[in-house]
Amino acid sequence: MKIAYCLLTGKSGGDVYFNLLEQTQRQLDEEVTRISYHRNWSFYPRLLRPFVKIDRKINIIHSNAEYGFTFKRKSKPLIISVLHIITEPFKKNYLTLMQKIYYQFILDYIHDSLKSAQLVITISKATEETVRKLYGTFNIQTVTCGIDTSLFKPMPVENDPFSGTVKLLFVGNLTKRKGADLLPQIIAKLDKRFLLFYTTGLRTPQKMYRSEKMIPLGCLTQDELIYWYNLCDICVLPTRLEGFGYAVAEAMACGKPVVTTNCSSLPEIVINNENGFLCKMDHINDYVDKIMMLADNYELRQKMGIINRKRVVENFNLEKMGKEYNEIYQKVVKGLH
Repeated sequence: MKIAYCLLTGKSGGDVYFNLLEQTQRQLDEEVTRISYHRNWSFYPRLLRPFVKIDRKINIIHSNAEYGFTFKRKSKPLIISVLHIITEPFKKNYLTLMQKIYYQFILDYIHDSLKSAQLVITISKATEETVRKLYGTFNIQTVTCGIDTSLFKPMPVENDPFSGTVKLLFVGNLTKRKGADLLPQIIAKLDKRFLLFYTTGLRTPQKMYRSEKMIPLGCLTQDELIYWYNLCDICVLPTRLEGFGYAVAEAMACGKPVVTTNCSSLPEIVINNENGFLCKMDHINDYVDKIMMLADNYELRQKMGIINRKRVVENFNLEKMGKEYNEIYQKVVKGLH
C-alpha cells in the first residue's frame, strides 16, 4: 500500500501529528510519500489545487481538515484528520477581529474537506463532538494520538542547577489558546520557592515575559524538551483548547504530574485527582491551589507520576496508534469504510 500525506507545513501541532503518523507506517513497512507546501497556501488552498501532482500509484491520500479538499482526486480515497476546531466561544473571547475573519474562512474550508473525505478521523472524542455539532453527520472515527514512550520517559537528572526550588514547566506556543497569558498571573500568586520555565514554542520565538520567577527556554530540541520534562516537578498548561494535548501526554510519559484545564480533550487524558488536576478555565486561584497542593506533597507527585507513565504506555503509545491507522487504511482502500 502506498500512502501520500499531503500537507501545508508551518511549525504546528499538525506537523508533529503527521510526522509521528508517517513514522509509524514506515515501521509497518508501508510505502509512504510526503507532498508538502508552505503553510502560506492555507489562505487560498483552492488556488493551489491545479499545481498539486499526485502519483497514480498512490493508494490513499491523508490530509488535514483545514485544506485537505485541495488534494482530493477521483478514484483515490481521501482521509481527513481533524486535530481541533476553533469554536465560536473561543473566537469571541480570545481572538482579534482579523483572526476571527481568518478562522471563519478556515471553518468553511473544513466543511469542504469533510464533504470530500471517505473517512474523517478526529484525535479525541471532544473534537468528534465539535465536528458533529458544527457540521452534522459524517463518517467519523476517533483515534487518539501516540507518544514515543521510548524517548519520553523518566530519566535521572544529575546536578540540578535549580535545586531547592519548585520547578514548573509550560510547553507550547505563547498564545491565548494555550493560556500563556495566564502564566504571569499564576506565578505572581506563588511564593519565592517557585520558578516557572516556559518554552517559546514553534511560532512565538520572540515573545518573553518580564518576571524574575519566569525563565524562557526558547524553542527546544526534542532532547532538550525531554531533559526539561524530567527536571521539572510539575507540568502546567492552562490551555483553553486542545485537540489532543501533546505537552500533557509527553510530561505524563516522563512521569510528571500535570495541572491543566478541564476542557476539550484533556479529561480524556487526565483523570482529575488521580494522575493530575483539571482546573476551571481561566480560574487563576484554582491553578494556584492545585500547584501548591502538589508542591507541598512529594509523595503525591511521585504517585501521580507513576500512574501517568503507566497510563501513557498503555493507552497513548505510538505502536497502538500506528496499528489502528494501518487497519483503517486497509479498510478504506478495500472500500470497507
